[in-house]
Amino acid sequence: MRRFGAGSRGRNAAMGRLVLGTGMRSREFTHLLVHEVPPLPAEPTEVPILWAVPELGAKGRKFRMTWIDYASLAAVRAYIALDREMARGSWMPRKPLVVEEADFCGGRVNGWRMTWSSLAPAERLRLVDPQGGSLLLALSYGGRPFVDWGTLFRRTARRIREVFEPRFPDVAPHRCRHSFAMATLERLVEGHYRASAQMAAATGDASGLALYLLKSDPLLILRDLLGHSSVTTTEVYLKRLDVHRIYRAAWEKTHGQVDPAVLAEADGAFEEAV
Repeated sequence: MRRFGAGSRGRNAAMGRLVLGTGMRSREFTHLLVHEVPPLPAEPTEVPILWAVPELGAKGRKFRMTWIDYASLAAVRAYIALDREMARGSWMPRKPLVVEEADFCGGRVNGWRMTWSSLAPAERLRLVDPQGGSLLLALSYGGRPFVDWGTLFRRTARRIREVFEPRFPDVAPHRCRHSFAMATLERLVEGHYRASAQMAAATGDASGLALYLLKSDPLLILRDLLGHSSVTTTEVYLKRLDVHRIYRAAWEKTHGQVDPAVLAEADGAFEEAV
């Protein structure tokens, strides 16, 4: 089908790297605007690049910062420059919100200056260029917004089973968030990001992120990246992911009863809609 054909491979690969590299929830990356993608640094860096997750896209309407590695951001930027540019068209929604003078923070929407963070997901789906075409990062043919990531992931998993590995499981977009959590924690515990921050400081880059990496506990960093309200939630979340191999000692230091609200938040992370 054209919708899932060769023309969408660059988009799918770039968005897959984005989700694995940032840990965004499905509704966050689905409604991400092309103007919200941070610029690519002039030179490759081992220190992750900060990425702002908009308030109304985030769970609980709470703003947070996550990050992305240089190679993944480069892949997203390459998609924007080539595949996305080729997919742009004259698509218009039923009640368009026409955007002019767009920048990283916002734009003039139907004549009124607005910030992207003030827009709800439903409004983001109606944002278009003056000539037509959605402002969402992920486009389908004709400039239409692409939002059916659940179907795409299921079909991809099915093709992998048919062609490569019969035991490959069904994969929902939210599983990429779990993968991000595990991979990030492992690199934090092994000191990869700390070493990168030390290199950045030694070369004169005294950025706030480098200082944060050098001074903060791995679990606190992961809490902030995932957008959890409490580090205890992060611990329970990791326990659900069977993280004993990486951080068993940290979990065993937790004593007493866990607040029901913390358990509910951790359980909710596994019930995210695909």
